[in-house]
Amino acid sequence: MPELKSPGLGWMREAQAQHCLLLFRILLMAAVFPTIAAVHAAESESAIFTILSGGRRIGAERFTITRGPAGLEAIGELQLETAGNPKVSERSSLQTSANLKPLLYERRQEAPQKGTLTVKFEPSGTTLTSQTESGSQEQIFLLPDHDLVVLDTNFFHHYEFLIRLYDLARPGPQSFAVFVPQEALPGTISLAYQGKENLPGGEIPGELDHFQAMTEEVKIEIWATPGGEIQRLLIPQASLEIVRQK
Repeated sequence: MPELKSPGLGWMREAQAQHCLLLFRILLMAAVFPTIAAVHAAESESAIFTILSGGRRIGAERFTITRGPAGLEAIGELQLETAGNPKVSERSSLQTSANLKPLLYERRQEAPQKGTLTVKFEPSGTTLTSQTESGSQEQIFLLPDHDLVVLDTNFFHHYEFLIRLYDLARPGPQSFAVFVPQEALPGTISLAYQGKENLPGGEIPGELDHFQAMTEEVKIEIWATPGGEIQRLLIPQASLEIVRQK
């Protein structure tokens, strides 16, 4: 295991080839600076996202989001594999309060090397702990106590928490605070509702809510059902597409 260079980031950078890093970095930029629209959540939701690069499948993400009396819990499992690079296998767990305030987050890499990130959100500060075979490091962040969302790199089901925070009664761009544990990076995100659309080719029956997230560098297009279930994400700059399986 290489020496940890930055909390939550070093072991992933060393574990993945440079081609994958460029791809994931673009994914990160899309994840750090998007927002999505507000709808009511189902009690429980399970699905699989297929991850495509240039039209070719490079991985999949399985996830389950469950609403309980005390809040929500989201469990994700990520598998990525590109030509000439080792397979990446990771898991994540996010717990929030009933009003979607993040409480606890864990990301665990199982392959090609092992490591974990743990984030505890407390009034006194947010503590991020990175653990590898080389040891552990800790970093503290002072994050906003409202309108805060965890959007970790390549775990696209996190976007559904953004959907629940967006207020459709207030049309136009809305900004939120976001934290990306994998990059140990806080930021701001903005989302604008684009209207209702049918996906090209009729893959999903009925109209979907279309949102566009923007930064100075990246745009990400997001389509979700009126119930808040994300069906498709598109990152044109990276030739990336994330599609919900039927």
